[in-house]
Amino acid sequence: MKRNSFSLILALLFLVSFAPLNFAQDLDLEEMVLPPDYSSKPPEEAQMETQSNLDEVIGPLLDLFGFYSGGGLYHTADIHGTGGFDVGLRVITMMVKDDQKPPLPFPQDESLNGGVFRDMTLMPLPVLQASLGLPGNVEATGRFFTYPMGDGDKKGNITLIGVGFKYGLLQNMLLPRVAIVGAYHYLTVPDDFDFGNVSSISGAVVVSKGFLGILEAYGSVGIDYNKFEVDLTLPDPIGKVTKDYTNQNLRYNVGLKISPFPLLYIHADYNFGKVQGFNLGAGVSFR
Repeated sequence: MKRNSFSLILALLFLVSFAPLNFAQDLDLEEMVLPPDYSSKPPEEAQMETQSNLDEVIGPLLDLFGFYSGGGLYHTADIHGTGGFDVGLRVITMMVKDDQKPPLPFPQDESLNGGVFRDMTLMPLPVLQASLGLPGNVEATGRFFTYPMGDGDKKGNITLIGVGFKYGLLQNMLLPRVAIVGAYHYLTVPDDFDFGNVSSISGAVVVSKGFLGILEAYGSVGIDYNKFEVDLTLPDPIGKVTKDYTNQNLRYNVGLKISPFPLLYIHADYNFGKVQGFNLGAGVSFR
C-alpha cells in the first residue's frame, strides 16, 4: 500500500508537469524575431527591427532558464554520508507574469505578441535528479531533462543537463543545519532549432531543521547567473545575428519536506523574488 501511494505521487507529478510543455514546439526564435515584410526592406532596417524583437523575446527566456536551473536543487541542508544517495523527480514551475509576455515591436503576426509565453500562466519542467554523498561533507548532484520538439523533418530533443554540489557548513543535529549549494546547467536544442548557447550558474545558502521525526522545514537565499549567446542565421537581407545576453536573479525559497515512510520523501517549496514559482518533488534517500 505504501509503495502504491508513492508510485501514485510520482505519476501525478509527471502528469502535472508535462501538460504545458507544448511551448517547446513553439521555441522557434526565427518566427518570433523576423519583422513583417522583411525581404522587401533595406538590410539596415530589417536588421534593426529583428534586433528589437529579439531583445524583447530573450529576457523572459533567461528568466525561465535561470529559474529551472536553480529550482528544486535541494530540500534539506543535511549532507549524505559517503555512499549515501538521493534519487527522485522534481517538478520546477515558474509562474509567468505579464511583464514576461512582452509585445513585440515589429511582429510578423499579431498572434506572436507576448513571445514564447504568450499563452502560458505556468511553466512546469520535470527533472530527474540524483545526488551521491562523498568524503569531506560533500554531495555531488546530477540533473537531466529531455523532451521532443518540432515535427516532420524539423524535429529533435531539447535537453537540459546540470551538475552541482552541496557542502555542509554546519551539520549539528541539535541545531539548524546549514549548507552551500552550487550548480551549472546547459541547454541543448536540435540543430534545426539551434539559436546559440544557453547556460546558468546557480548558488545558494540553505538552512533546514527537522522536527517530529518526519518533517523538515527549509529555506534559502540564492542567485542565478544566466547567459544566452544568440547565434541565429536568418533569411536575407538580415543574415547572421549574434549577441550575448546575461541577467542575474536573486532567489528566496521556503519549503517543507515530509518523510511518511522510511527512505521515501515528498517536498514542496515556494520561490519568490523577481521570478516566482514553486517546486514539487518526491524521491528515495538513503543516508
